[in-house]
Amino acid sequence: MSRKTNKVAALTGSIATGKSFVSAYFKNEFGVYIVDADKIGHSILEKPEVVEIIRQEFGKEIIHEGTVNRRMLGKIVFSDHKKLTDLNTIVHPLLIKEALATIEFLSPKVPVIFEAAILFEAGWHKYFDTVILTTCEPSIQLKRIVKRDGISENEALARISSQMPYEDKSLLADYIVDTSQGIDAVSDILDEIAEKLLKP
Repeated sequence: MSRKTNKVAALTGSIATGKSFVSAYFKNEFGVYIVDADKIGHSILEKPEVVEIIRQEFGKEIIHEGTVNRRMLGKIVFSDHKKLTDLNTIVHPLLIKEALATIEFLSPKVPVIFEAAILFEAGWHKYFDTVILTTCEPSIQLKRIVKRDGISENEALARISSQMPYEDKSLLADYIVDTSQGIDAVSDILDEIAEKLLKP
């Protein structure tokens, strides 16, 4: 972005630590616009030129009727660090370009939060003045992933281990929100964050 604004923050946290709960709270209670990195990433994987690159990089069996089988792709990249790096090299530049353009357009009009699980891993935190980090107890995180995605515990653990450890992320965050006890338990700190974001 060509400038920074106090109305733009980033929300991150490892998989299944409560980012969606927190972003929904900001959206529903305060009218914050959420720019979701996952949704942008999914739309990028639907672009024909990107589908072709994925086919060449990961094999034709991962493409079904012209679209990327994201579940199959996930199994590949979360069990092979090099493959994950290869995928990120393809998708990340396109993703952050689109996200920042959207934020640049919206931020003068409405408060905006950019939600991205891999904010720190991708180095995107440098674009934001405020970073909110979600966390929860590891056992709760594991159960959430298995239930939400319908995968085995081993697959869930592989996804968790592919991301930066919480201890490293916590050093880079301005706010830490533990969602282990549910959204009601952290409403006070979310209200405090929103108040600062909404200040002129």
